[in-house]
Amino acid sequence: MRRTLGILVLLLGLAGCGDGEPSRGDVQTDPTPEITQVDLLTGTAAGGSVTSTATVLPDDAAVQDYAAQFRNDELGGEVVAAADDADVPDGQQLAAAVVAVGCEVPTDVEGTYDGGAVQVSATVPRSDRQCLAPITSVALMLVPDWISGAPQAGGR
Repeated sequence: MRRTLGILVLLLGLAGCGDGEPSRGDVQTDPTPEITQVDLLTGTAAGGSVTSTATVLPDDAAVQDYAAQFRNDELGGEVVAAADDADVPDGQQLAAAVVAVGCEVPTDVEGTYDGGAVQVSATVPRSDRQCLAPITSVALMLVPDWISGAPQAGGR
């Protein structure tokens, strides 16, 4: 048993050798990456179009570009401020999606990884009320930094 364990330790040690850099053939294969909602921001009469795919916001310029799509400067400013305040851990990046435009704010937003991109869906309460100015709801979330299938800001 000791001999087998010694060989196993040696093989595991050899398997760990290398320069630590992934080879070109290495591909991230985590089928269920963690997607965490950071904030749900809303603005009245801000415009924007609901999307089911999150937009990756890898840097400040991308955040500014994403925020510029809104007619309401207040919502754009809130997106920028929330992105600035977000604690983005190593290995993750920010992403955002307009999840609803209407009279109600979503009660729940869910992000999943599917088809090479972050898919976003929102649960919006049913309502018969009519609103004069729709509310735009933007979900800001953390996604793994290896996700590159989502469109980047500026590529809309």
